[in-house]
Amino acid sequence: MASFRHFDESGNPLPRATFRTLVGRAIIALGKVPNDPADQTWVRSILTPAEFDLWARQSGYDRGHAVRVARRVQRRLAPTVYGGDTLWPSAALMHDVGKIQSNLSMHERVIATLASKAVGVATARRWACSAAGAKRRIGIYLIHGEIGASMIRAAGGREEVAAWTEVHQGYQSVARLGMPSIVVEALLESDVA
Repeated sequence: MASFRHFDESGNPLPRATFRTLVGRAIIALGKVPNDPADQTWVRSILTPAEFDLWARQSGYDRGHAVRVARRVQRRLAPTVYGGDTLWPSAALMHDVGKIQSNLSMHERVIATLASKAVGVATARRWACSAAGAKRRIGIYLIHGEIGASMIRAAGGREEVAAWTEVHQGYQSVARLGMPSIVVEALLESDVA
């Protein structure tokens, strides 16, 4: 399967996505987004109040995706020494919170993802900071990890949660975080459609 992964001139990758992943996400997004009260109760129980307020502002699709990713992380870590630790599922719940600032519709997200194949991280950052309109919103979407980390920190969220949000797109090295490799693997491998 072809991987739609673009590297800018500095070797920084833009968000990883395969065509299959994009199609799967679009199909899910077009369907009815479930709003399971048990999931919301679970999310509220593991996030801080400030983190929960940010999480709840996400679109229904993004909240659903975050819950699926967090549940996968929880299952992957269950047989390890990190089983029962709610910090890492919390990081998974918050990883896409920066997308709130882009305010893109689903079809605009597809356009943004396609644009990511033609522009580098530096361009996306420039668009997010100085462009206007749709170009600015696409730039924000493309660097949503960095923006989400700032939002989490500004709200008083946990540093580990903000740090994972900041690096989950692969623009920065996860090695500098000092996170256990088994946790990083679980977080990365769980972030699928």
